[in-house]
Amino acid sequence: LKSRIMLLLPLRKFAFAAVLIVIFFAQELMNSMMALLSLSPTVTNKERSLPLCKRSDIRQGKWGKRINNVTEGGTSSPSNQYQWNLPESTNNNGTTSCQFHAEFNSTLFCNLMKNSVILFIGDSLTWEMYESLVPLTGGKVFKLLENRAIHHKIPIMINVCGNDNVTLVYRWNKQLDGVGTSLSIENMLKQQFPTMIVLNTGAHYQADGTYHGKVDHALGLMKDWQQLCQQRNLTCPFFWRTTAPGIPNCMTFTKPENNISKMEEYIASNPIYNWDKFRYQNEIALQMIESSGLIYEIIDGYEIAIQRPELHVSPTDCLHHSHAAIADAYNIILLHYLRATRTLEDISRVANYEYEFSRTTNVQPSGKDLDWELVNSKDYYYG
Repeated sequence: LKSRIMLLLPLRKFAFAAVLIVIFFAQELMNSMMALLSLSPTVTNKERSLPLCKRSDIRQGKWGKRINNVTEGGTSSPSNQYQWNLPESTNNNGTTSCQFHAEFNSTLFCNLMKNSVILFIGDSLTWEMYESLVPLTGGKVFKLLENRAIHHKIPIMINVCGNDNVTLVYRWNKQLDGVGTSLSIENMLKQQFPTMIVLNTGAHYQADGTYHGKVDHALGLMKDWQQLCQQRNLTCPFFWRTTAPGIPNCMTFTKPENNISKMEEYIASNPIYNWDKFRYQNEIALQMIESSGLIYEIIDGYEIAIQRPELHVSPTDCLHHSHAAIADAYNIILLHYLRATRTLEDISRVANYEYEFSRTTNVQPSGKDLDWELVNSKDYYYG
C-alpha cells in the first residue's frame, strides 16, 4: 500500500500543475474578454447591440465638426476641428442601423493586437499613417526618421502599447518594387515576419500595364505571407489603403469640401502629376484584390483625403498633409475593422507567438532620431 501511495504522489503533483495552467489561461482569456467589452465609456448598451458599420457605410462618410475640439496635447487646433463621421444611416424603423466610433481607442487597439508586429509598406503617405499611429498608441516619432528609412534601407521599429508590446514597423517602398532607395518586399519579409501588414502602392504614377504587374506581384507575396501565417496557426490581417491624389493650387482651399465629384472635376480640370488617374488605378487594384483569394480589408484613403483639400503643406507641396487628421481617420478605420474581425482566439494565438527576429526598438526614446549605437553596431541584424 505504501508503495502505491508513493507512485500516486507524482501524478497528484502533475494534475495540480495542470489545473494551475488551465486556471492561468482561463484568467488571461477572461481579461481579454473584459477588455473587449469595455470599449468606451461613451458607448451605450443600445449602441453595443448594433452591428459594426461595413466598408460601404464608412466610405460614404463626410468630414464633420468634432464635438470635442481639443487635441490629445490639450490645445485647440483649427485643423483638428473636423473628424471623419458617417451620415445618419437608418433602417426601416428610422433608427441608426450600425455603429462607428469616430475616435481612436488606444486601449482597445493594444488589447486586440497584443504582441503583434505590424508592418507598414509604402511611401511618404504611408509614413503619415505610421506617424499618426505611433503617438496614438503611446510612442514618439518625428519626420526625420522617414528619411533615415529611405537612405539607410532599414526598418523604423518602435514598440508601443506598454506591456501589450506591439511593434510598429515602417519600410520605405516607392512603387512596390526594389528599385533605387526601395527595399524589395521579398527582402522585407525575409528579415521580419509580421502578423499584420498595411500596404499601398505610393502616390507615384505608373503606366497601367506596369502598375498592374507590380500590384499583381505584391499581392502574390501577400498571399504567400498569409499562407505562412495559417501554417503557424495565426490569423494575419492584411489592409490595402487606396491612394489619394494631390490637390492642385491647394492653398486656395480653407475648409473641407464634402463633395467627391466636385473635387474630381477640379483635379481633372487642373491635370498635373497624373493625379486625375488615381481613381482609375485604385479601381484596378481593388479588382485584383477581390480576385486574389486574400483575406483583406480596404481603407478608402482616396475618399477620405480628397475631401480635405485645405490640409496640404504649402503651395509647392499639395500632396502631403500638414496635419494628422487624415492619417488619424485611416487609423480609426483600421481599428474599426480589427474590432469587427478579431476573435479572442486570434488575439490569444498572436499573444503567445514567439518571433525569430529582433524586435528591439531602433529609435531614441525621444523619437527624434535613430539609436545610432544600435544601428551602427557590427552585428546589427538590419544593417
